[in-house]
Amino acid sequence: MPNTAPYWINHLNLQPHPEGGYYKEVFRSANEVSRAGETAARQACTSIYYLLEGADFSGFHRLASDELWYFHKGAPLHIHVIATDGTQTTIELSDTGTGQLQAIIPPHTWFAAELPTGTGFALVSCAVAPGFDFAEFEMANRDELLAQYPQHAKILGRLCRP
Repeated sequence: MPNTAPYWINHLNLQPHPEGGYYKEVFRSANEVSRAGETAARQACTSIYYLLEGADFSGFHRLASDELWYFHKGAPLHIHVIATDGTQTTIELSDTGTGQLQAIIPPHTWFAAELPTGTGFALVSCAVAPGFDFAEFEMANRDELLAQYPQHAKILGRLCRP
């Protein structure tokens, strides 16, 4: 039973995430930092567990901070990244020979995640530094991204939430 999505959702007390999947914040640093050129203090780092299962996906979104993803269990997870210059890449997060155990998403970069087979589940952790704040979380607007990156219409049409 410990190798199923329902087991991990229950065991880790995960809740639905606005971008898709399930999550639970497990760390919020008491230390504070300021970004270069800013005076506001923010938590230095935050970390969550994140789980995707089946055909669910993390819709295209971006953050103002760096985000690091760490693979724990389950099926390979694809993270689709659109860099600020419009280049699209896919990172396989997995413990297979074709994957890597961690991935780094730079700030202000559009990205989405899915299970390429649409089956099984993937359990990962995501760390954000400076710490995650929903005020700096932006879900993609499908029409705006399609206008900006028409060359990626297929993936944007599939992984942007309406």
